[in-house]
Amino acid sequence: MSLVHAEYLKLSRRKLYPVMLLILGFLVALTAFLLLIFGQLAPELAGRVPVLTKPDAYLIGAQQVVGQTWFPLILAVVLIGAALSSTVWATSLTRSPSKPAHIGARILVIGAASWLAMLLGIAGWAVLVAIASPGEGGPSIAEWLDVFWKVGVIQVAWVALGLGAIAMLRSVGPAIGAAIAFSFAESILAIWGPYQNVSLSAATNGLFDVDIGGSFGPFVPGGDLSQIHALAIIVGWTLVGLGLTWWGLQRRDA
Repeated sequence: MSLVHAEYLKLSRRKLYPVMLLILGFLVALTAFLLLIFGQLAPELAGRVPVLTKPDAYLIGAQQVVGQTWFPLILAVVLIGAALSSTVWATSLTRSPSKPAHIGARILVIGAASWLAMLLGIAGWAVLVAIASPGEGGPSIAEWLDVFWKVGVIQVAWVALGLGAIAMLRSVGPAIGAAIAFSFAESILAIWGPYQNVSLSAATNGLFDVDIGGSFGPFVPGGDLSQIHALAIIVGWTLVGLGLTWWGLQRRDA
């Protein structure tokens, strides 16, 4: 638990997390405006952009917020990169030489921080839906609880890939570039049917059994994946990220 507490202190004392929360909030608000409000204010300009209605708008919003995969990637890369680029990692290993314990503590703290950020984004979206979206009703308590664990599983996978990127490259700039490039390329390739079956982006969407509809619907991959299939993909990519992290640290230990 001392390692977990140490990682929590590192995260809480940096300005990175609140700044990233502000950026996430802006992007969520922008997406909410386009999908909830724009079509009602200017239907002639919105064209075929769907206006999301209750109760589906709540879960579709959760899917859209979790799709902000840059957040866990950048958070993991920057926080771990700061340790690897200095003597912090080496000093920590002299005090506690177990690499699995160090990796596990970082996965736990960064994953929890990213999970909390996504829940805050979903809560903000839900408030906007309640105020601006037409229709009635909303998810049940069981459906919200279902959202909570799904968000957590997804964040762990993307955090693991962020750890893998920084462990392999050992430089924050290139690792951020590689992580964001992977996220962007993955989201594009996920539209391709054969790759969709192993795509983390598709699984991130597919774990939520919702359909955005409209002309944008076909560009949101993962709708055809079963939840078991999506979960298997997420677990697989998590293991890939952890494997890259372990390999990177073994090859180029600090």
